[in-house]
Amino acid sequence: MFWEKLSKKETIGLTIAFVILAVAFLDRLMIGPIRARFRAINQQIKISEKQLGSDIRNLRQKNIISEEYEKFFPFIHRSGSGSDEEEVAKILGEIESLARKSSVYLVDMKPRSKPQAMELHKQYTVEIEVEGQMEPLVNFIYQLNTSSQLLRIEMLRMNPTKNDTKTLTASMLITRVLWI
Repeated sequence: MFWEKLSKKETIGLTIAFVILAVAFLDRLMIGPIRARFRAINQQIKISEKQLGSDIRNLRQKNIISEEYEKFFPFIHRSGSGSDEEEVAKILGEIESLARKSSVYLVDMKPRSKPQAMELHKQYTVEIEVEGQMEPLVNFIYQLNTSSQLLRIEMLRMNPTKNDTKTLTASMLITRVLWI
């Protein structure tokens, strides 16, 4: 009824208006949400591709990382139960062994009371006093710094002995950092 009373131009205009409204309605209810979902999925795909690329790069380097880890494994983990007393005993044993090898006389050796515990490591400290001639003493210092236990001399004080000018007395503060 209403449609029949309209002129041809009005019918065409009203038809176009209904078509536009129907397309807008479809866009808002169906096409828009589908398009938004596709955008979200594409964004997730891009993020996943970047993560996958990073993971593949890490997998390619797995052997290299494993080899490096094996090199430093003895310095990171304790052997056996690894109590603090055992670790200090290992350090003292290493120092005694190096002193014997270097032909220096170990006068005194005292571990500090407790290791300093940090978040990722513990630091063990030992005070020693040695006597020897210059060349064996320098060799001993070198052996300490290149030790397999990663010992480090924090403080070194050298004085000539009172009786012999060729013999030196050295006081050292030696530390070892153990990564937990």
